[in-house]
Amino acid sequence: MFPILWKEWDMSEVSSVRLASLSQIKKEIVPNFITPVPHDDTLRNWFEAAKIPRFKFNPTAKHGGGTVWYSIPAVEKFFRSRTLQPA
Repeated sequence: MFPILWKEWDMSEVSSVRLASLSQIKKEIVPNFITPVPHDDTLRNWFEAAKIPRFKFNPTAKHGGGTVWYSIPAVEKFFRSRTLQPA
């Protein structure tokens, strides 16, 4: 048997590549697909209509509840399916 090695993880250096806030999506993902970048409300409506998974710190809060995090793979799939990609 191989010995099990444990490592201390420094979570301050780990970034989430699966979830991003709307401001991060507007800054880093949307410009790769469309310009000019649409307004926040437009993006929220598009993501809601496409049923993109979203997560809140407090999901039971009707208004507020912290930052909303969207699934990056779902956002990228949404834009790839609706935009023309160069050959």
